[in-house]
Amino acid sequence: MDHVPNTAPITDTSAKNNVTSTSSNVKPRSANNFFGNVYQKRATKLARAASAKGTKEADVPGSDRQSYLQIFDRILHTVLRAEAHLFSDQERQQLSAFSELDRHSRYLFTRVYMRKREWLRVSALDYGGKEVVDQSCKYLGAKKQNMDPFFLTESDIPDFEKALALLLIPELRALAKSKGLKQLSGKPKEALCAMIMKSTKQRTIVSFFKKNTESQAQRTEGLINEIIGITGPMVCLNPSVAELFERLHMVFFRSAVHINGDNTMKLAVLATIGQIRFPKYTIMRSSDLFVSAQNVIEYKALVEISAAMAELAASPVKQIDDHKRGWELYLAHRESWTKHVEALLKGGAGDGCDTSLSLCNNDNTTTTEQLATEYWRRHFTPGWALSRIVVRGAKFAATLKQYKSEEEILISLLSQRTYQLHRRGEWYERLILLYTTHLRPKRAKCDSEAQDQTILLLKRARKTCIRAIQDRDVNTISLHTISKQLGAVEEKLELEEGFQFKHPRISVAWQAAPERTFYGVRIKNNTRRGPSLWDGDDQIPCSVEELALWRYRSLGFHGIHSENSMATTLFSLLFWDIIFHPIMGVLDTEYQSHPLDMMSDAFYTNRKPLIDRRLEQISKGELFLSAIQANYDAGFGAECIGVSWDITLDDLLTVAQYIGAKGLEAICGVLAKEYRLKSSGFPDLCLWNKNTRKVMFAEVKSPKDKLSDTQRDWIDILLKSGVEVEVCLVREGGSGG
Repeated sequence: MDHVPNTAPITDTSAKNNVTSTSSNVKPRSANNFFGNVYQKRATKLARAASAKGTKEADVPGSDRQSYLQIFDRILHTVLRAEAHLFSDQERQQLSAFSELDRHSRYLFTRVYMRKREWLRVSALDYGGKEVVDQSCKYLGAKKQNMDPFFLTESDIPDFEKALALLLIPELRALAKSKGLKQLSGKPKEALCAMIMKSTKQRTIVSFFKKNTESQAQRTEGLINEIIGITGPMVCLNPSVAELFERLHMVFFRSAVHINGDNTMKLAVLATIGQIRFPKYTIMRSSDLFVSAQNVIEYKALVEISAAMAELAASPVKQIDDHKRGWELYLAHRESWTKHVEALLKGGAGDGCDTSLSLCNNDNTTTTEQLATEYWRRHFTPGWALSRIVVRGAKFAATLKQYKSEEEILISLLSQRTYQLHRRGEWYERLILLYTTHLRPKRAKCDSEAQDQTILLLKRARKTCIRAIQDRDVNTISLHTISKQLGAVEEKLELEEGFQFKHPRISVAWQAAPERTFYGVRIKNNTRRGPSLWDGDDQIPCSVEELALWRYRSLGFHGIHSENSMATTLFSLLFWDIIFHPIMGVLDTEYQSHPLDMMSDAFYTNRKPLIDRRLEQISKGELFLSAIQANYDAGFGAECIGVSWDITLDDLLTVAQYIGAKGLEAICGVLAKEYRLKSSGFPDLCLWNKNTRKVMFAEVKSPKDKLSDTQRDWIDILLKSGVEVEVCLVREGGSGG
C-alpha cells in the first residue's frame, strides 16, 4: 500500500518528490492552553476515548469489530512476504496455522492477545455469540501434532493456588464457608486465599495419617475441578504463542509494542476505523533491518530486560530493593558487554575512530549518507539493546553509591563509538563529577596521602574534560557544562593562564535573557503534590504559566502556553514533505508519525541537500507563510511528530510572520539537526503584540525553579537570531503585576 506525499513545498513545485497539496474540509479548532503533542500520550488519550465511546463489544459496528483482525492479517502477510527468514520453520508453520483458522477464531485470538496475559473466563469473553466463542475457544485450545495450541485451557492450570487466585471475593467466601472456615467478612482476597490454602494443607496431612489412598495429585486435581466448577471453562494465551506474535509485531512495527503499554497497535486500530489518521507518504519498507531469527530473539529479550530495568529505576530511592534488583540485572549482562566491547575495539570501532558519525570504515567509497544509515539501523541490533542495559546499570550504580563501578561502566561506554553517540556528553559530565566529587577521599586536608589522591583525580578529571571537548559527538549543551567543569578543575589545580587548555570548542557563557517579575497569590495545599497553583484573575485556580499569561495580557500581549509545541509545529509544517520524503527503510508502515531515523543524526545527513535548500528558502523569506497554511490545511488532524493541531492557523501565521525569516531559519535549523535533543526546553509562553508586530517568548519560573541547560541553550539561540526572550519570575505578593 503506497502513500503519496500530500504536502506543499515552499518553492520549486516541479520537484518530483513534492505534490501540490489539497485543502482539507476539516475546520481548525481553536486553542486555549495546551501542552505539547506527545505521540504516546496522545495515543493513550485516543485509545481511552475510543474505549469510552463503546466499552461493550456488541455496541461496536461489525466492520469496526474486525479492525483488529484486519491489522493482524496485514501484519502477518507483510512480514512473511519479505521477512519470513526471521522465523524458524516451526514458527512459520504456527503462523500459517493461524491464517488457516476461521474468521471468528482469529478474531477472538486477536482480542485476547490485546489483553493482559492472564486467565480469562470463557463466559466473560464478549466477542460474539456464546456458541461462536465456545467453538472458537475449542479450536484455539486444540492440541495438534508439532503445533502449540493457541490457547491454554483450564486443564493446563498448574496448581491449586493458581486456580484459587482466579476466583472473585464473593466466590472465595462461599468456597471458604463450604470448607467450614469462619470469620470471613471484611477479609481481602489475599487473606481468603491464604486461609483456604492453609485449610487444604491441613486436610492433606490428616488424610495422610488416616492412610487415605487418594494421591496428592488426585486431590489437587479435585480441588482445581471444584474451582473450575465455579468459574466455568477458562482460557489463557499460550505463552510460547504470545512470544511468537510479539516478535512478529516487533518486526512489523519496528518497536517492541508489547512493552510498557506501547499503544502502537491501538493507534493502528484507531486509524483503521477512521478515528485518527496518519500523514500520507510513500512506504518503502526494508527487508534487511534485522539480520536473522536469532538476532530478533536476542534483541527482543534484551529490550525486555532494559524495560524492566527502566521500571525499577522509576521507583523512589527509598525503595532500595528495586534498585538492587536493577543492578543485579546489569551484573547478569556485564560480561556479555565486556566481550562485546572488546570485539568492537578489535574491529576498529573504538574511541580512536575519527569520522563525522564516528563510524570507522576504511572504504573510501562509503558515503556519509551510508554511514548515517548504518548508524541508526544499529538501534535494532542486540548490541544497541545491550548498551541500554549498561547505561541503566550506570544509573543504578550511582543510586547505590557504587561509584567505582559506575566509573568502570562509564569508561567502557566511552571506549566504544558504535552505540548511543548522543549520550557521550552526559557520560563525560558524570565521569568528571565522579573524579571531582564522589571518588575524592573523605579524609582530612592535612592527610598528605589524601591530598595526593585528590590531585591525581583532578588531573584525571582535566584529562577527561579535554578529551570531551575534542570529541565531536559531544553536543553543545554538554560542551557548556564540561567547559565550566574544566575551568573549575584548572582553578583547583592552580594552573596559570599559560598552562590552561585552549580550544575553539570551549563554550563561552550563554547569552542571558532579561528578567521580569510578576506577583500573585499562591494557593497553599500541603496535601497536594505537583505544580503549584495560583489565584487567577478570574478567581479560578491556575498554573504559574497561566498566571503569567494574565499578567502579560495586561501589558497588551496575546499569547498561549505552548512550551515546545510552537517551535516543533512550525518546523513540521515547514518541513512536512522533507520529514516524509521517501527513503528506503525509514517509512516502513502506514502507522508512523515520523520516519524511523528522526531521532538520530541520520535524519539530517540523509536529507542534507533538501534541508539546506529549505533553510535557505526560509532565510530569504520565500513563501514560508503560504507553505504553513497549505500544509496545515492538507494535513490537519494527522498524527505528525511535533504538531499540535490545537494551535490555530491564525496564531501560527502571526507568530511565524513576527519571528521573521532569520528566527525561523535558526529554530528550524536546530531542530533539523538535533531533534532528539532540542525538541524540549523551548520557552513556556509564546506572546505577540499586534500593535508592535513583535513576538516574544517567556520562560516562566516559580520560586525555587531554575533554568535547565537545555532552556539556557534555546534562550541563547533565540536571542542570537534576533528573537526577543525573557525569563518571567512569578513570586508571591498580592495579585498585581
